[in-house]
This record gives sequence, C-alpha cells and structure tokens, in this order.
Amino acid sequence: MWKETKVVKDVRHFYSFDARHGVYATTDKDDNSMLYINGKEIPIREVGYVRSYDDKVVVQTDSEDGSGFYDIMLFNRDGELLNVVNNTYCLHDKGCYRYQNVFVFSDENNVWFGNLVDIETGNKIFEKEYCDTREVFNNMVFWSRGNAIIRYDWDGNIMWQRDYQSDFNVKIELGDIEGVCGGKLWVKSKHDWHEILLAIDVNTGEMIKAFSDSEEDTNLPHCDIGDIGDAYLNLESNHILVVTSDKEGNAFLNFIDAETLEVFEKTLYAVDSDNSENVYIIEGISEFKEDYITFKLYNSDRDYNASGFLIYNYKTKKVVFAHHIFTSKQTNDGWMVFDVQYQNNSRIFAYDFAKRLHIFEDVKE
Repeated sequence: MWKETKVVKDVRHFYSFDARHGVYATTDKDDNSMLYINGKEIPIREVGYVRSYDDKVVVQTDSEDGSGFYDIMLFNRDGELLNVVNNTYCLHDKGCYRYQNVFVFSDENNVWFGNLVDIETGNKIFEKEYCDTREVFNNMVFWSRGNAIIRYDWDGNIMWQRDYQSDFNVKIELGDIEGVCGGKLWVKSKHDWHEILLAIDVNTGEMIKAFSDSEEDTNLPHCDIGDIGDAYLNLESNHILVVTSDKEGNAFLNFIDAETLEVFEKTLYAVDSDNSENVYIIEGISEFKEDYITFKLYNSDRDYNASGFLIYNYKTKKVVFAHHIFTSKQTNDGWMVFDVQYQNNSRIFAYDFAKRLHIFEDVKE
C-alpha cells in the first residue's frame, strides 16, 4: 500500500533528487546544502542536479574555485565519495551522466576549451580540446549545432556528419538531441510552431523516417502522426512515446517501436479507472520508463495547476497509484505538483512549487 511517509522542505530545485536510490539535497538561505544518501547527511556546497546511473549517484554543485562552472561529485549509492571533477558544464539531463564536458582555460588563446571526461576516472576522453561541448548517448558521442549533427568515435575522429535541411521540403530548426533508442538517433525540429520528429540511423547519419502532420514535409519515408508535442524515449523497452493532437484539438498518445519505426498503438490522451467514481484528469508527463508512464494529475478540468500524480502501466493498462497532494482551491491559489519520479521500486518522489519533496513508499501491511 502506497503512503506518504515524509515531506522534506528546502529542496531548492526540481532536479535536486533521484528516486532510484532515494537521494535528495536540501539548501538553506545561505546556499549551504545537505545531501541525504543511504541514511547519511553530507554537508556540501550548493547543489544543483542529483542524478544516478547504475549504482552511482551524480551530484552537481557550485564550483569550488568560483569559476562560474560546476563541480561533479560522484558517490556510490552507500554515500561513499568516489571522485570529484571540477569545471564542468551544466549537466545535460538527457545524455549519459557518466561523461561530462569540462572546460580548461588556455592562456595562449585566452579562451576556454572543452573536453569530455569520464567522471569515474577523471580522465579526458579526447587528446585535444575543442571550442564547444559534445554529448554521449548510449556510449555514442555526438555534436549538434543548427541543422547539423556529427558523430565521433572515442578517439575524436568523425564517423559521419550531415546537415538535415536538404532532406526536407520545409524549413527546419533542429533542437536538442532527444537521445538514442532502438539504433536510431532521435531529434526534433520546430519552425513556426510546426514540429517534426526525425529518426536517424546512428551508423550512417541518414534520416530513416520523419514523423509530423504533413507528408509534404519530405520525400523520404514519413508517418503522418498528427501535430507533434513532446516526445519521450524509453530505453528499457525501445519504445518512443509521442504526444500529438488533431485539428479538432483532441490529444493522443502514440507509441512507436524504435526498431521498426511503426506506430503500434495510438490512444486518446486519457487513463481509464477501474472505479467508475474515479475520473482521472491528466495533463503533462514526468517520466516514461520501463513499463510506466508518470502523469501529472488534476482535480478537475477547471483547475489551473496539477494537484497530484498518477503512475500508469501502459502495457497492462492498469493504474499503479494515483494521489492528489493538493485540493482544487490550493492549486487555483498557485500550489502545484511540478515533477514526479518513479523507478519501478518501492519509492515515489513528488516535488511541489513550495520546494518540498513528498516521499511515498510502498508500505507492506
């Protein structure tokens, strides 16, 4: 049975916690932080991101030397400090947390140069620094700028590079790389409110398929999926979840097999209840991991802000847990649930706009 077991105050950022290992950080008015990990309380400089991979916890803090960059502290899940890497770029929430961009000042050129660093060892990946940042997805190194993307090998050699404007009959403006899933690099373009989702072969750089609401966009393989909103990559299941809408304003959940690029399911943006007295009003997705979608939950369709959350198993079509933290009056007065994390364990973290972290646990009775 799920119960709220703790409410933690002064969690300054919606990204200063990680539900997988139950880690979070609080920060006081003087910008001093306390990291809570495996029952330990560790004083630390002001904390930004707290994230994890495998059995490691990645904590981003303000830089010790005041350079304006950040420091990365790597812990194991028991709270043992494994390594510290200085002068890192702001952590990228979609990439691989193990590899971070660091900056080294060149007196000769009077500029900062970048390099990727393995935060487990502190070793630089490339022999020579460069003037920008690179990102790692599924152990693949990429650079993107404008409509161009480059993939590098781990020696810094270019494997392929491509500008994708020539693949389209309309103007595109590529955004951040969403990630790698099913052997494809996924990236979105948005120009004049028109969004296109690109699936790119990670080995060749060729665009394999585009998803949007107009087949006129490209002469290459295309899927008319509707007006595209957000896209979510599920690396565990190799599925892509894309939120779309039609001309009548109806919203849909589209599930794409990342390997075959086929839309294997399209449903209304809704979750049915086993109890006819419960009507779930959902809007906004926090996570799409393993078998679960984490939705933000509203008390009514007249509310301005999310009052709670809903954990949904999209394979069994069952609600794992739904809970309202706030009433309609509270949400209309400005209170809201901002972010939710659930890692298919016995723990849910829900963050509200008063900088409080609500911890729910599956309590066995």
